[in-house]
Amino acid sequence: MSKKWRFLLIIIPLCLSLTITGCSLQDLLGKNKNKTTAKKSSKPIIAVSLNEEDPNKLLITKGIDDLAEKEDVKINYVGQSDSESQLKDAKVLIYQGGDASILQKTQSEDIPILALTQLPSGIKPEGIVIPDQEKTGEIMAQTLLGKVSEGDIVILQGDPNESGSQALLAGNKAVLSRYPKITIHTISSPQGTESVARTNLVEFLQKNPDKVKGILAHTDKLAAQASEVLKQAQLDKTVSLVGGQASISSLQRMANGSQIGDVDTSPYLQGANAYQWAQKIIKKEPLELNRSLTSEQGEIPAKVIEVKAVTPANLSVIQKSYAKTIESAEQAQKEKEKEKDQSSETKKSDSNSSDQEKQGDEQGDKGDNKQSSVPPGVEKVTEHVKTETTRDYLDAQGKVIGTEKTVNEQVKTVPPDMLTQQKAEDKEKDTSKEQEGGTKEESKK
Repeated sequence: MSKKWRFLLIIIPLCLSLTITGCSLQDLLGKNKNKTTAKKSSKPIIAVSLNEEDPNKLLITKGIDDLAEKEDVKINYVGQSDSESQLKDAKVLIYQGGDASILQKTQSEDIPILALTQLPSGIKPEGIVIPDQEKTGEIMAQTLLGKVSEGDIVILQGDPNESGSQALLAGNKAVLSRYPKITIHTISSPQGTESVARTNLVEFLQKNPDKVKGILAHTDKLAAQASEVLKQAQLDKTVSLVGGQASISSLQRMANGSQIGDVDTSPYLQGANAYQWAQKIIKKEPLELNRSLTSEQGEIPAKVIEVKAVTPANLSVIQKSYAKTIESAEQAQKEKEKEKDQSSETKKSDSNSSDQEKQGDEQGDKGDNKQSSVPPGVEKVTEHVKTETTRDYLDAQGKVIGTEKTVNEQVKTVPPDMLTQQKAEDKEKDTSKEQEGGTKEESKK
């Protein structure tokens, strides 16, 4: 046997072996590669449900998003609809408010809960991040005492059932109770009854027009309502108003002179600290608590955020800080929405191009079938493959300053065995067509 034939006998089985086993090995390696890539690309997910009525919601969101972006963590903001999909694969839920039903869903799926600014009813969270509410109440009262030392003081309390609201009221009273000439009147507004609180305030002012000297409003919403009531009653110059939740709108009221003070509860830091604690819960690390809150479910570890008074002296600085952070947050949201739109458009175009390619392949297959038949008497087939390449040379401004064209032409001869095989296939097709035609004729008869 010649060396050539021996070489072929060795090479051909080897190629077949590689072809058969190589596919499965490649497939196996490909699968492992995909799994590794998927593992690396999957981000930890933190679900967040915020109180839609919080005037500083955007600042809290910014605090969370800034840290999440640095650490490549995905944040799912839970809305009123489709909350189940937004909770999917979440490692922890940061809950400030919103749809209360997600708390039950979270518990049923064993997702840890981190409370933000207030304790959820009937649920024991892993911890809570909260501004120093009692200190906030004290600052509010101290600010008012700079203007008032006697008379009636109205406290517009938020939901009396919330622990944060109770702490605020305790802080107010701890300071005001030292002044015997001051009488305290509290108007509470359980969740959803702010309009009732407004009506009660109007009635109280009508009955005691000259006695009321100051109003402490726990929330920005209550402070805004009190400001309107005082203006309508023409008491805005004689009754001092202090808020307990600084926001863009309340800071503007201070700048306009319709509110004498407020408290900066650091909403950005609330969000940032909530994110950091959520990460500790995911990693099962100890929480660096600086206080604990007592609830119906027991002691809750707490991260208390420092608060500070907003006064005419620091108003401009705080107002600029809030405005700048909100502007940055709004810009970030616009970019996210733009990316989302571009992503959906890319998916659509990919889908369309895939369909077009599929159609093109089908048409190509049909064309190949049409062209694959070999005319009678053919003994040799050659293929001419011509490739033309055009190269443009551009300057710094993008203007074409030169063009080069190259043409490459190759001539290939189809092997005789392939030609013989093609002829045999054509013959089989012709035979089957004749048989089909005969069958149809018989059926017609």
